[in-house]
Amino acid sequence: MRWLPWVSSQNKQVDERVVNTQNKIYKEIYMLIMLICLGSVIVKNAVLDTDRLVITEIVIMLATSLYYLIRSVSLGVYSDAVEVHDRSSKFKMSTKNIVAGSLLGLGLALFFGFRSAILYADGTMQSLWYFILVFAASLMIYIPVFLLLTFGLHTAANKASTHVNKDELE
Repeated sequence: MRWLPWVSSQNKQVDERVVNTQNKIYKEIYMLIMLICLGSVIVKNAVLDTDRLVITEIVIMLATSLYYLIRSVSLGVYSDAVEVHDRSSKFKMSTKNIVAGSLLGLGLALFFGFRSAILYADGTMQSLWYFILVFAASLMIYIPVFLLLTFGLHTAANKASTHVNKDELE
């Protein structure tokens, strides 16, 4: 299946070194775009105190990440990358995803807890009470959500990519 037939280079001779170098450059460009978008979101929220104008950056970050995930799974590269990572790293990719999902949920719960205590409470005891309530509720909501997103998506993508690899071998 060809995704972009007008960019196809089936009849052209290619130098592997050039292709690998180009792929490294594309990877660096991807990371640069992600950092620029993330920096833009942070600056708009912190300096300009607006959160309505960040939809473009968020769409760019989510769309490119989703595209990369879909393409790597459909080509069977995702499971190979996970296997290489698991062999060379101290912690498995699934363990890292569980930790990342938990930390994201914990961080967001802390943020919402402190924010509600600072913005809405009138006294010290009320601040403490608001923090505990919002923090506990946010933990119950966001840790399962982020665990499902990180670990669940990783598991599903790994299974699909392994299935693609098996189909290619047959």
